Amino acid sequence: GKQHYIDKFRYPKRNGFVEYQRKFHERSKALLGHEATAIDPVAKTVTFSNGLVAGYDSLISSLPLPELIRILPDVPADVLEAASKLSCSQCVTVNIGVDRADLSPAHCRYVYDEDMASVRLTFPHMFSPSTVPDGHGSVQVEVYYSDKYKPLDHDPNDDIASVKSDLLKMGILRESDTVVVEEARLIKYANVIFDLDSIPCTEIVHGYLDEIGIERCGRYGDWGYIWSDQAYLSGEASVERMLARR
Repeated sequence: GKQHYIDKFRYPKRNGFVEYQRKFHERSKALLGHEATAIDPVAKTVTFSNGLVAGYDSLISSLPLPELIRILPDVPADVLEAASKLSCSQCVTVNIGVDRADLSPAHCRYVYDEDMASVRLTFPHMFSPSTVPDGHGSVQVEVYYSDKYKPLDHDPNDDIASVKSDLLKMGILRESDTVVVEEARLIKYANVIFDLDSIPCTEIVHGYLDEIGIERCGRYGDWGYIWSDQAYLSGEASVERMLARR
């Protein structure tokens, strides 16, 4: 067999991966359900879709860079152009639950067959048995698109049938299985796509944000491939830069 570069990992016994974030949420003063629609870096205000206008002394954004540039006023043409060239994949996650646990010998599998919609498979019941009822198995299948290279031109729910067909071909599902759950969810921003535009255009956008005094953090603020622990460190780094400006 082949050795993977990750041979040990930890996963919460209950409630899934989000449990790692629970204590942060409990201790934070985050106001959820607010969509920023405009930022005025001169007046230092953020306007939200519900009509709230909030002032700020310092601002750190984890919005995807193209989304952040879209709600800023009077952005120079070269920055607008750079932001428009930044590409990120969109992911339709198809979640399947069945009345059988022996779906796969591996926690994750990658599919490189171009004739299949499925790209990456994860089996949550193998991370923790509390994610499914007794005697059941689950698989989350990722199907990828992007506005720049492969636009999503259909309802995400349409991918359920093609994914189930792929799983049958791979022998993960059987015709005799009882599917107890099937759903599709769209993740609008999934992974940053590293093409010839990504690095120079990110530098242009970051340079402009530095000029107007807006910090950024996270996968979509840094515009990079970073994991959850790295995203936390990215947030720390943005605070340090913000404090250094004062």
